[in-house]
Amino acid sequence: MKIEFLTQDDPLYVLPFFEEFFRNYASGFEILQVSSSRAMGKRPRRQLFRELVGLYGPLGMVRIGAEIAGSRLLGLLPRDRDANDFHTLAQLCRAYGVPYRAIESPNAKEFVAEARERKAEVIVSVACPYILKEQLLNLPPLGCVNIHHAPLPRYKGMMPTFWQMYHGEKKVGVTVHYMAAKVDEGAALLQDQLDIKPGESLDHLIRRSKRHGAHCMARVLRQIQSGTQQTIPLNHSEGSYFTFPTQEEIRAFHQRGLRAI
Repeated sequence: MKIEFLTQDDPLYVLPFFEEFFRNYASGFEILQVSSSRAMGKRPRRQLFRELVGLYGPLGMVRIGAEIAGSRLLGLLPRDRDANDFHTLAQLCRAYGVPYRAIESPNAKEFVAEARERKAEVIVSVACPYILKEQLLNLPPLGCVNIHHAPLPRYKGMMPTFWQMYHGEKKVGVTVHYMAAKVDEGAALLQDQLDIKPGESLDHLIRRSKRHGAHCMARVLRQIQSGTQQTIPLNHSEGSYFTFPTQEEIRAFHQRGLRAI
């Protein structure tokens, strides 16, 4: 089955998904291309920096910044697919011989035209920072599929792992679903969950859940490939939606003894 990925350029929290997926399942699908937008899409950089400093703290932000800078440099080095780890998504794709492209918006006319020519049977969104428009959603004959790390219809929107920790959940959810014009409202194909370990940081939980999510996505893609997928009814009237937390909510997160990093 021919698949294409849409994602964002994030060596910390997105790369673990692709490392796990490629190592275990790349040979089972024809991956036409991985297209990566700028992390957090159009979100203003100054605003994003202030928000992340509030979340991780100054020292935590220094650690995050150093890790990103190191990844950019080490990602320029050659790696083969037997390497223990990778530093950037581009490096991983090179090792596996998968075309990689940095893009602006996947909704751009030029990108949609190119995607039409590639003729993917399924388009897979992994933390893509854009809401896909119908012209792209309608392209693949077997649909567009997204992974959301929450028990939809609860915790729609941004930073679902943060909000599940914030509200005292004992498990973090994973939902793989068909994509629709409205955010996180397509029919679900799989729902799973992962225990939140006592004292686990947000940073660690996101990375661990991304790796878990790769196996969930592969399971769904295999079902679509064999025509055995089944949809799960969701009651969206019982849903909840969250955006990036405010500084007050971030302070409350830390006051509850929760750690971002």
